[in-house]
Amino acid sequence: FSISKLYFCNDCHQIRCPRCVQEEIVSYYCPNCLFEVPTASVKSERNRCARNCFQCPICQNTLSVLPSSEPQPPPSPISPTTVPVPTVSATGAPYYLSCGVCRWDSQEIGMTFEKATGLALQLQRTEDERPDVKEFDHLKDHFEKHMRLNTPSTALPSSLLSIPGMSSFSNRYGGMVSNNQQKSDDIVPYEAVAKVEIESGLVDDLVQLKDVNQITTLTQRINQLSDQPYKVERLQPQRIHLRTKRVKRCRSCRHILIKPEQKAQSTKFKIKLVALNNIPKISIASLPKLILNQRTQIVLKFSNPLDEEISVDLTTQEETNECGKVDILAPHFNITPYDGLWEYEEPDLIASKSRTAPNSIGIYERRGDSTSIIVEITPLSEVEEFRFPLLVTYTCKNNENDGAVTEEKTLDETSSLKATGGDSTADESTRTLSFWTVIGLGPVIKPP
Repeated sequence: FSISKLYFCNDCHQIRCPRCVQEEIVSYYCPNCLFEVPTASVKSERNRCARNCFQCPICQNTLSVLPSSEPQPPPSPISPTTVPVPTVSATGAPYYLSCGVCRWDSQEIGMTFEKATGLALQLQRTEDERPDVKEFDHLKDHFEKHMRLNTPSTALPSSLLSIPGMSSFSNRYGGMVSNNQQKSDDIVPYEAVAKVEIESGLVDDLVQLKDVNQITTLTQRINQLSDQPYKVERLQPQRIHLRTKRVKRCRSCRHILIKPEQKAQSTKFKIKLVALNNIPKISIASLPKLILNQRTQIVLKFSNPLDEEISVDLTTQEETNECGKVDILAPHFNITPYDGLWEYEEPDLIASKSRTAPNSIGIYERRGDSTSIIVEITPLSEVEEFRFPLLVTYTCKNNENDGAVTEEKTLDETSSLKATGGDSTADESTRTLSFWTVIGLGPVIKPP
């Protein structure tokens, strides 16, 4: 995973990938009208918007409701010279759905609506009459009855279990009731209500097909899973699927990593712990061509997202790298803290303010809150992608324990430090974190 898809847990002090987090649904909403749907009605609405939000069956864009004829303003007072003109109904009924992208409208399939509101309910009535929907409802009712019989019911309510002696009574006689109930749980053979109609003329129509545009695409069939029609004329508008806002937790400590605001109109986050704001960002500043058996120098740029200076140590495993040799000329270096003003200042001014180290071996450049180092690469085999693992260990100031250490420090501890001449800086004042990453440098070519 790239660094933009990683999270950082403040409790575990570990990087978490999308596989290491657990998601919890906060709310359901429609992406078109941004209406928040209650959780109780999501199942009954089949995870689709119950308002006037429809999806074009051709291009999957949003459909708009239009009247079949534009209503005209009321006529002016009749004069002897004016000729009476027939007026159109002010309501503009019937209404139809139209797509502003591909110019498809529901009148092509004979679908019109009497009112401009409640279109989902009107379309739901036609969907409920389909044979596949009736068959699914009948199948669900059949197995729900069987599951209801298999579910053990509590012999006594929870309010009576607090009475002394009632729990043993429930265990003794409640088990007998459940055992007797399980003996009568036999699955009744299911009988289908709807019969599958075999379209005998479909094969002949496909053989005699002359225009490919008359056949639906795979995306169009997936959006209409009920019947998956082959002909474009049988496509129908679908209600837009609901979206969810989710909370992401760490699987180890259950700490919240991502928590968005519950409102559908808001794009802000109450909690947002991403790795991009907690670990150094690594980018390739200079990458020449990699030639087989020739030493090449590349420049890796390390950026500091934290507000304090960090010390970075780099380690690589040469014995496990079969692609070639990797030599890090500057395995230990420091990076200045992040400052938002670096983004608004001129490059020449940033270079003058940045610390220079002409005698540092392997340091290519120090600019702002980033440090660039030189890495020597010697490819030993011709591969499509030269990769090498890199262990990054960085040490920074631990701001979490600063306040606690200051408050808990007593006069006795201070006097003992002065008497013994010890250092007041403890190991808890800094924290060290490490992570593995893989650097990809592109293909290795043969020498000319």
